[in-house]
Amino acid sequence: MKLIFYIGFMGSGKTTLAARDAREQGARFVDLDQVIRDNTGSFPRDILYRQGEQAFRIIEKDTLHDVVRTWKDSGEPATIVACGGGTPCFFDNLEFMKTHGHVVFIDTPLEKILKRIADEPLRWPLLQHTDARQLYNSRLKWYEKADERIVP
Repeated sequence: MKLIFYIGFMGSGKTTLAARDAREQGARFVDLDQVIRDNTGSFPRDILYRQGEQAFRIIEKDTLHDVVRTWKDSGEPATIVACGGGTPCFFDNLEFMKTHGHVVFIDTPLEKILKRIADEPLRWPLLQHTDARQLYNSRLKWYEKADERIVP
């Protein structure tokens, strides 16, 4: 597939791995959170704090659709997209990604993720009022529907 989506929990390394893999494969790299920032002028975490999760998820879905539309309009070049941790869990985003590309679950061990997110608590606004393990467990069913799994 020419369009690959990396999904997984926050702090799993999706952006780092997608950027590395795109560079190694000569593919384009797209960070969905960066596109949201470019389009809105705000970091996703700031949108979550100010407007709430529901508003953010709509922006995220629309941005995902825009990324795929741009990919098609540019001739469908090899592209790897790093998605946000919740991207596949809302609306029809996961099916949309699977329809247009190949979905890869970055299955980083939860204990490793917990150490990473503990270092930057303000970076993860959803964890201000939610237990990380509980959120991870609620999202795992979506991640496991990916076409492929990579354990870094």
